[in-house]
Amino acid sequence: MEDKLLSVIIPVYKVEKYLQRCVDSVLSQTYKNLEVILVDDGSPDRCGQICDEYLEKDNRIVVLHQENQGPSGARNNGLSIAKGEYIAFVDSDDWLDTNMYKSLIELIETYDLDMARCSVNISDGISKSSVLPKGNIINKVIKDDDVFELYFTEFLCKIVWNVVYKRNIIEGILSPERCHAQDNYVSGRYLYRTKRLMISDQCLYYYFTNPAGITNGGQKRLLDICICSKLLRDDLVKHEGLTKELYIQCLNRKLARELFHFIRAKSEKYRIKSVDKEQYKFINTYLDFGRKIRFNFSLKKKGIKVM
Repeated sequence: MEDKLLSVIIPVYKVEKYLQRCVDSVLSQTYKNLEVILVDDGSPDRCGQICDEYLEKDNRIVVLHQENQGPSGARNNGLSIAKGEYIAFVDSDDWLDTNMYKSLIELIETYDLDMARCSVNISDGISKSSVLPKGNIINKVIKDDDVFELYFTEFLCKIVWNVVYKRNIIEGILSPERCHAQDNYVSGRYLYRTKRLMISDQCLYYYFTNPAGITNGGQKRLLDICICSKLLRDDLVKHEGLTKELYIQCLNRKLARELFHFIRAKSEKYRIKSVDKEQYKFINTYLDFGRKIRFNFSLKKKGIKVM
């Protein structure tokens, strides 16, 4: 029986130097039934040309050229044309171990998982360090409510590129446009739908610490995290029927912490001049005691008024 089709979506922008390494690592996977969707996000360098060259060399390649919409728009548009029963995302300056997709899909099919994740190597291209799950969850099937709780505790569950998803888990969920913290939002939505998950101890994804990469959002990232955290809470209630008070409280505490970090950040461009009373009350309600003290001190020090 033929392997199920895996669609791999790769947003491409200003990665001329690294794109070949990324795409070659996907095409050389031991899992061969691939659809590799390269979304040229209006890149001003040779990325678009490189994508077209791959299109000529391998019939598993699909190329989509678009005006710049950011990584969220690129992922959304790639997902809209993907045909696979399985879906994966890759950042275009990263690369994969040749057995990554075969290993993860074997886990999905062996244990009837909704998604399977691997551990990660963080590399500057010369040296590397490994990131493995915390606690006693490695190589175990995680079920039901225990899955969504990982959103609050496990870094490897807040990213979207170390994983293979069954299509139904992500269908209908779009990344927020022009947002540097889109993983913060979609990973929460995906996890909430997931009933069975496993995280492998194999480090099969290489995350490249590229200072100029599309995943580095600078000061705007703090604001985007706040926006995505609020959007996640609201959409889980509205679209996924979230009613469990424990989860709503956890999401509120997370949002309060993100607002705390944003307000205290040293950024003239995104400097806050005032906080409305409802927002002030919300932050103070959900912050722990230590952060609450620092938050109120920051308001006073920065001259931020409560209106």
